[in-house]
Amino acid sequence: MTEPLTPEPPHSGEDTCDLIDDALYQLAERRGKWPGDPIAAISLLASLIDQAERMLPDNVLTALDHSASWNDIATALATSPEQAQLRYSPDSPVADSRWPPDY
Repeated sequence: MTEPLTPEPPHSGEDTCDLIDDALYQLAERRGKWPGDPIAAISLLASLIDQAERMLPDNVLTALDHSASWNDIATALATSPEQAQLRYSPDSPVADSRWPPDY
């Protein structure tokens, strides 16, 4: 049996900063970029943000499959249930277009 969902709003702190910093440096190394170059850092951070956003739709569907409500999802996204549903419901006419290819 899975643990009950406990929605928590997103928050940033030292742990988040450390993880993003580590990801930035690892991605820079993989792409042969210098993270001290501000343009390279912007591009690398934009890549990390884009990939993270691409992961949200699938996780929203998984949360719904595990009995999460749109209110729970909205809390986790720091938005309203209406906005969460508008952006991530497969039935929404304006749903995020980056759904997993097998949806």
